[in-house]
Amino acid sequence: MTNQTWRVERTGWRDQKLSERHGHWGFNCPAVDLDFVMLEYNHGSPCAVVEYKHKNAKPIDKKHATYRALIALADGFSAGALPCFVAIYDPENWSFVVVPLNDAAEKHYGHCSLQVISEQRFVKSLHLLRKKTLVKSDEEAISKLNNTTGGV
Repeated sequence: MTNQTWRVERTGWRDQKLSERHGHWGFNCPAVDLDFVMLEYNHGSPCAVVEYKHKNAKPIDKKHATYRALIALADGFSAGALPCFVAIYDPENWSFVVVPLNDAAEKHYGHCSLQVISEQRFVKSLHLLRKKTLVKSDEEAISKLNNTTGGV
């Protein structure tokens, strides 16, 4: 019998497919596939945002946009609340269901909350989180994405 005091990994996988697919969403829709980011918390209150890295990983450049974004998150986003949501995806057809978790996310996604939406619609919403209007290269990238919903 083991005296394990932590939760075991329930799914047994991490989805590399989503990370690869995100690269098709256009240059102006940046994100980073971090090694292993965890939100450390106590009684529902965040204590720390931690990016765990293997000892053989590349050296850390705190000036890189990846780390500047993590620092801004940890320090508090000065422009107001950030949308916080769950995006449930189906890699068979790249459709999504958005579950808003806070008021900022509800404001942006309330009109389609809990509905299956196409990859095109989801990615357009991500671009519009960043800026008010899309440029031609954004529209071109989005037009190449899946525009069907088969369910999640």
